[in-house]
Amino acid sequence: MFLKKFFKKQFISFYFDEKYKLLLEHVKNNKIIDSIEKEFEEKKDIEKFIKEKIDEIPQTFVSTILQTLNQGAIDSCSKQKYLDKDIDFDNVKIKCIDNYSFYASIYDITKLLKEYSFNIDFLYSIFAPIDFFAKERKNRFYVLVLNNYIAILGYENLKPIYSDLIILSNKEEKEEIIDEIEDIDLLNEIEEESISEDIEDIDEKEVNENLKEDIDKLTTNIEVNILNSLKKSIKEYYENYSNDFIEKIIILDTIGIDITINNLIEEELLIASVIENFDLLKIINRMSIENI
Repeated sequence: MFLKKFFKKQFISFYFDEKYKLLLEHVKNNKIIDSIEKEFEEKKDIEKFIKEKIDEIPQTFVSTILQTLNQGAIDSCSKQKYLDKDIDFDNVKIKCIDNYSFYASIYDITKLLKEYSFNIDFLYSIFAPIDFFAKERKNRFYVLVLNNYIAILGYENLKPIYSDLIILSNKEEKEEIIDEIEDIDLLNEIEEESISEDIEDIDEKEVNENLKEDIDKLTTNIEVNILNSLKKSIKEYYENYSNDFIEKIIILDTIGIDITINNLIEEELLIASVIENFDLLKIINRMSIENI
């Protein structure tokens, strides 16, 4: 047993977000000695790569995250709290962490584990890497941003009491985005500036095109999705979870979002906002390394 810690171990984390993203790290004496990061278009290609690496080093640990809707966080580990929340206690797997827990559908877990031709050693809720990373835990909203997903975890008094996962559509049109955010005051200001005083001489089509151009310059679809998701989640949070005001929103960025989202959030929601670059693959591997 003592000698095992001196053998080189291999940790592979992966997830799918438009492409299969993968990080391989070699660990010796609990230190990372080298790493490889790759992307794959096809499932068969990532399967081939991982199986080859497992053959090379038997002590390989493969980890990923669950990206389905039937999961979340509860501020308790008790069965009664799950029943109070109308969560089917017998059909979810629960991971208790001190005085709170994460849960996920047993069906979704089983389905994912059967999806790949290699064994998955660690399967985490999408909210687990957020919780692992979170240092500030009093009246905070953490927002994990991927291309196709937004995961939100809300903290009060050191533990998560609110969770939400939003799956985004890749086919969303800009016109639909404009409709969704027509209630935003900032956009009203843009519209007013775009329309000249002599409004009778301006073609309606031209006005709409100018507004769309201003929105395009201000932000992209993902930033608008973040803002809309936050507005809905915060409304739900205040109505059903807590009377304490959220003091800060921390955006965990995996894709390189526009920093103007901070200004939008602070102007529209009146909440301080910061963006943190978030290496999701590295966090997943770090969780697995600490679990060995």
